Amino acid sequence: MRLNAGPSRLRVGKLLATIVIVAGLTVRCGSSQAPHVGSQDGPSSVADGVDAPAAASAQLATYAFECDDEQTFVLSRVAGKPDAMDLVLGERHQRLTHVRTGSGAQYTADGISVWIKGREAMLETAGRVTTCREDRHRSILEDARARGVQFRASGNEPGWTWELLADRMVFVGAYGAERVTTSRADGAANTAQGAVYTGITGSHRLTARVLPGPCVDTMSGDPSASIVVVELDGKTYRGCGEALR
Repeated sequence: MRLNAGPSRLRVGKLLATIVIVAGLTVRCGSSQAPHVGSQDGPSSVADGVDAPAAASAQLATYAFECDDEQTFVLSRVAGKPDAMDLVLGERHQRLTHVRTGSGAQYTADGISVWIKGREAMLETAGRVTTCREDRHRSILEDARARGVQFRASGNEPGWTWELLADRMVFVGAYGAERVTTSRADGAANTAQGAVYTGITGSHRLTARVLPGPCVDTMSGDPSASIVVVELDGKTYRGCGEALR
């Protein structure tokens, strides 16, 4: 005996079509929050290997770009405003607002538009468009400057960083696995060779010597103005550093 399955098949077909349509609408109507700058193509590589663990655990809040026409600009996240970025382009300071785009992230305001995907960007000013790329080394320094860091140094094998702030010093070693924060003594001891900063906690003693450069990073080749020697609990670390303020 042959069964007539036509109506059942029709109902199943309509049900599947409805599921497909609903799924498509769900994908299209996802979060409207602005994409993260620099995250579209996965984790950004870093010029200085010491910052790789930091980049994996916390994104930068400030990014520096260099363009083909020799313009440079800096973009900074705005606290509490995920759809805005602050732009510094030459002497111009402008708050940009996120707008929808097919891919990447785009921010615009008053005749300026910045489109970003990964570490690439397109800058449009007064109808003129130029291609730009993130300068990761400068991004790290600008991000530190925005956090109030006055001097930043780093070194390799094992990777470490040392940051000098108004009230404290922060040393991060072993590629991010070790972190020591000390208070900062008033002023620095100036010697014929350079400045010496000292910090002591209940269990650590940290001394940083900032000496005249130039200095070249042993991994990235990035130049810096100063040679820095950090001594922490009897162990010595040598690297390069830049004054940020």
